[in-house]
Amino acid sequence: MRILLLLTLTITVLTSCWDLQTGQAIREVAPGTWRGVFKLEDQVVPIMYEIRNSNNIDQPVELIFKTAQQELKADQVTILGDTLFADFNSANTQLKIIHQIDQMDGFLYDQSGKEYPIIFAGVYGILQRFPDVRKTPTANLTGDWKLIATVAQDSTLEGILRITTKDNYATATLKLNHKNQTMVLEGTVQGSKIYLSGFDGKTVCWLSANIKDSKTLNQGNLKLNNKNFFWEAQSNAGIIHSN
Repeated sequence: MRILLLLTLTITVLTSCWDLQTGQAIREVAPGTWRGVFKLEDQVVPIMYEIRNSNNIDQPVELIFKTAQQELKADQVTILGDTLFADFNSANTQLKIIHQIDQMDGFLYDQSGKEYPIIFAGVYGILQRFPDVRKTPTANLTGDWKLIATVAQDSTLEGILRITTKDNYATATLKLNHKNQTMVLEGTVQGSKIYLSGFDGKTVCWLSANIKDSKTLNQGNLKLNNKNFFWEAQSNAGIIHSN
């Protein structure tokens, strides 16, 4: 009898270990809109994304980040047990997330090892990137801005920040002269402040500034992954571009 019980216990343990190792795919992730945040040091960077097909076992799960009119779809999404992996092949990055039905916690990993992992968290059902405070903007910021960012003492980088605003809502593109990369950003203008965020699979971007007037942004904070810059910008703001 003891031998039989021991044999039964051994089989149970081995079976449990096998289940853990194989990580049977489960789809306990709510489909629909999620609000995520990346954490860059002390700055929380909000982002919106969508989960599709998690309630359809006949279709692969999809994860799509949404910024303004841009949609960024993960090349592959794999769910093993309580862990979700989202790969962005061209960026050589991977999101590794511990998930519940309505909550996610994890990291964005640079597969080359050149960047430190970036903390990520997501909550289901929040539909706004930024709080809808509706403080009247102190200036019309629509236009092209020449941005100058301080890299280090006596070292700067330049770029063009193209902003479009409607009431409190803002979208922008950021093109830095030394990078073959254009970041698409989305955010809000509240009183004398502007806040923008974006994610392109490789780079998490945060951009904020004080609005001095319709021609000047100052005391700006720009974060690109784990790099931090201070910036200011001058503009012909108020001229709405058609292209």
